[in-house]
Amino acid sequence: MTSLRETLASRCMSRARIDRAADEAAADPELFGELLSLLDDGETAVAWHAAWALEKVAARSPELFAERRAAITARAMTERHSGIQRLLLSIVRHLPDEEEPNVDLLDFCLDGIFSPKLSVASRSLCGKIAYSLCRRHAELRAELRACMENADDECLPTAVASVRRNILKKL
Repeated sequence: MTSLRETLASRCMSRARIDRAADEAAADPELFGELLSLLDDGETAVAWHAAWALEKVAARSPELFAERRAAITARAMTERHSGIQRLLLSIVRHLPDEEEPNVDLLDFCLDGIFSPKLSVASRSLCGKIAYSLCRRHAELRAELRACMENADDECLPTAVASVRRNILKKL
């Protein structure tokens, strides 16, 4: 039987194989833990595929990340690989809102949405996460509105400008 690491090390990873790995990990706590540990694999492809499978798990079963929320969030903010960072931010986005917003995450997202250092996909996710963190707090909504209103769509990539406009509509 092929190990989870061997499966994720494949150069030709299909969506079906990722879905299968995600389904198996969601049903088996030991496999889920192994999948989380593979985020730290020395081979970038394995870590990237692990993040991809974890993003699928988060979309279906976000409650599995309850104990690991802080670690996943911290990793998303410090990850250097843009593809893995995008997937980690997507996992964070799937998690249910907390009572009190994570201030470090909010600061990262408010900076990140306009940062050319992040990929366009990560910047877009930063905007969506920032809105999610602010929507239930009037003072944070006002801060987010000011931040979004001060940006110029013409200077932003299309996807980020679209997220900005959608946030302003919701605010």
